Amino acid sequence: MKYDIDHEFVGISSQTATHRIILLHGWGADADDLLTLGKEIIEKINLDFEVISLRASGLHPSGQGRQWYQLYPHDWEGAEVEVNKLLGTLKKFDTDQISIGKTILLGFSQGAAMAIDAGFKLKLGLIVACSGYPHPNWAPGEKCPPLVISHGLFDDVVPIDASRIIHETVKSNSSKFCELIEFNGSHQIDPNLIDFISSNINNFF
Repeated sequence: MKYDIDHEFVGISSQTATHRIILLHGWGADADDLLTLGKEIIEKINLDFEVISLRASGLHPSGQGRQWYQLYPHDWEGAEVEVNKLLGTLKKFDTDQISIGKTILLGFSQGAAMAIDAGFKLKLGLIVACSGYPHPNWAPGEKCPPLVISHGLFDDVVPIDASRIIHETVKSNSSKFCELIEFNGSHQIDPNLIDFISSNINNFF
């Protein structure tokens, strides 16, 4: 699995893949953090997927893990630079074997913010935003990709209102599929998310 992109990554390869999942980890995590989730998704869905889990460019201030951009204080200019860098990487995944339209982009927390910002500029098959938030200048267009939003009701890291704002903004601007899943949990991946994606996969591909 070789790609000429501006991000390091880990992945699960498939020589016969017809679809792809790209994963964007959260603040302080690393590329391998969501790889198990990606594996569980492809085991559940009856399609041939490869999995790409990207590594954020920046080192987390603690020295452990990575960050897409600085959060404390918020560096929104840096975020814009990283969104454009991510957009360039995502475009390079639009290949003859697997088009961008057969790609799921899934992000968690800061990775979810990156996913909706960069991903809404492309014709992805699906974006999944888990426990995310919108960047200040984020604005979805009418032709945005289908979106699944998942957020824990008791999230004390990123309040659920952030995802409610994303949902309301998309619904008011686009007729594309947009679902908000609120679950009994904190700052985490919804245990039922994989089942929801697999049971609705025909809506996206």
